[in-house]
Amino acid sequence: MKEKDKKDIKESKTNKTAHSKTPARKKTSSTSKIKVLKKEIEKLTKDINELSDKYLRTVAEFDNYKKRKDKQLADIIERANEQFCFELLPVIDDFERSLNSDTKTKSYKSLKQGIELIFQKFITILKKQGIEPIESIGQPFDPELHEAIMQVEDQRKPSNAIVDEALKGYRLKDKVLRHSQVVVNK
Repeated sequence: MKEKDKKDIKESKTNKTAHSKTPARKKTSSTSKIKVLKKEIEKLTKDINELSDKYLRTVAEFDNYKKRKDKQLADIIERANEQFCFELLPVIDDFERSLNSDTKTKSYKSLKQGIELIFQKFITILKKQGIEPIESIGQPFDPELHEAIMQVEDQRKPSNAIVDEALKGYRLKDKVLRHSQVVVNK
């Protein structure tokens, strides 16, 4: 055989070997990539499951916290109401005593003094709770505190001043519980 033919045969063997090795490499390479990707998918799935579990536990803990705080707030309000009612009981007792007293032996003046004392005790309890009357007469009209039910014209009083009060208003600290119903000068 000629040298050229030997060379061609040798090259074709080399090419066949190279071609036959390349698919095997590609096969091995893609198989290993698949294995790596499957492991990564498993890891990510595990991470997602852990995070999902953590999230659900956190949501449940927060929900329990909210319920606990709501219950505590309700208990505080209930205790405050109990205390307020407990403070009102002596006023009720005083009213009962005054109603059950023999009016034939008592004068109107002493009955009035007794009721005034009960009233003062009641006002003291309300002030202790932060409830105070809104002072109106002689003050300038303020729609935040007063409700005008009538207007009058009095030259001796300043314009827009409150000259009379039909119903006393009250506030709890800075919040108006009930507006004063007043008569205002034009």
